Amino acid sequence: MPQVVFSISAGGVDVTENIRGVLMSMTITDSEGLEADTLNLVIDDVDGSVEPPTRGVILNPRGGYAGAIRDFGQFSVDSVGYTGWPQQITVSAQSLAAKELAKQREPKSFPKKDFPTFGDVFRAVAGAVSLPVVIAARIAQVPNHFEAQAEESAMEFLTRIGETLNASVTIKSGRIVVMEKGSGIGAGGSVLQTINIRRPGNLLSYSVGEKDEPRYSQVETTTYDRAKNERKSVIATTGLEGPTFRIRAPFQTEDDAKRAAQAKTKELVRAQAEASFTIDGDAFAQAEAFADVRGVRSRVDGLWKVKTATHNFSGSATYTTELQCEVPSP
Repeated sequence: MPQVVFSISAGGVDVTENIRGVLMSMTITDSEGLEADTLNLVIDDVDGSVEPPTRGVILNPRGGYAGAIRDFGQFSVDSVGYTGWPQQITVSAQSLAAKELAKQREPKSFPKKDFPTFGDVFRAVAGAVSLPVVIAARIAQVPNHFEAQAEESAMEFLTRIGETLNASVTIKSGRIVVMEKGSGIGAGGSVLQTINIRRPGNLLSYSVGEKDEPRYSQVETTTYDRAKNERKSVIATTGLEGPTFRIRAPFQTEDDAKRAAQAKTKELVRAQAEASFTIDGDAFAQAEAFADVRGVRSRVDGLWKVKTATHNFSGSATYTTELQCEVPSP
């Protein structure tokens, strides 16, 4: 097994050697959507001599194996706790960029004349908190008729409009990344590396649950033309068996209705099962990637989409990665 290595800086200063002998665990969770990525440290402080980071300090963890190190990004310390006995220090931090986006709550409207596409909307919101943005071309070109950020944070606003576009809106490497949900595309616009899970091989444990969620054969949305007083139906199929799922509120245009229907069909398929896989540590496993499982059993083997990847570094155990997964979109 390759040598596990890690380092961590606080406020731009490398503090790895200060905590190497007392760090009990370092857990980094890479999440999908705009849920903030998190960093949690547990430090052994038997004699009370360890100087912990203060709230607001920026931590930058790096880890993996010799020759294959990943920079996990910048995290702002939220809380520091002390317990005994034995004495321990716990440090919780979250993605710096996510915190900035969550604080932005200024109501704003985005009319078509000033923001003709959703790319313009995303760029405006990102610019308000000085974050760069990467947007898939298809999503950036979708026409915007009218949107408004009301009594909600910028994070909540972007999550809401992302759902209507079947878009995954995440914060990675200090950037807002807007990609087609389930596309397996990363922050740089390149395809994320598939995580190969094998038994025998790197799989340590797994749990898969098929959920008794309602199955729908199709989704129906509608448009309403006020001038003609006409209502028109738009249908998208799921590939499953069952009744029709109806979205009651009408949409302004047929294109809007189609996008909403297609997004809902994908959501209904993803809800049919969930899985958790614990594997030998893989520093480059991340949310939105696909996991290819082989050698386990029927109804488990196959392709899954990763929702969260949790990296567990420990001073007393091996490095492991836990993957929470769902059924890929059709």
